[in-house]
Amino acid sequence: MAGTAGSHYEKAFENWLKDNRFRYIPIDQQKRFAFSKSKIKTFDFLFYLSDSTAYIAEIKGRKFAGKTFVAFGSLPNWATADDLRGLGDWVKIFNNKYQGLFVFVYDLENIDVDTDGREIFEFNNKRYVFIAVRLEDYKKGASLRSEKWQTVHLSAEFYKNCALNLNELVGQKIRL
Repeated sequence: MAGTAGSHYEKAFENWLKDNRFRYIPIDQQKRFAFSKSKIKTFDFLFYLSDSTAYIAEIKGRKFAGKTFVAFGSLPNWATADDLRGLGDWVKIFNNKYQGLFVFVYDLENIDVDTDGREIFEFNNKRYVFIAVRLEDYKKGASLRSEKWQTVHLSAEFYKNCALNLNELVGQKIRL
């Protein structure tokens, strides 16, 4: 599969998909009109876990300079209102055969971080943690973060309760 031309967060996630032998399709942001001539925000990846489970993934890269994930209070999880609308529109376009998923990719700036048991993925001399939230869960818990920037976020408690560890999905994947 061709690699993405995206950010280091997207490249790290793509390499995690490769390492775990998931079937996936990276979406080239430069060719978004191949999918739609509308103004729907493009997602980053389609990936497949089983014959019946497929995801439309929007990658949200964030730096993490803290020491622990345990409280979840310092984990940025904001998205734009356009991210929510776009992901929801793509789910509808694909006739609800794919689930919308936000994947927050945290670039760990500190060497010694308590990730609360979450897998650390090393790529290109950086360390990352992936936390996913289903679109439907995100919509349920989203509250306004900035009216000016049209951003929303989840409270620390809600985020902690709906966060998915991607390494838990590994057992469900389709082998190449």
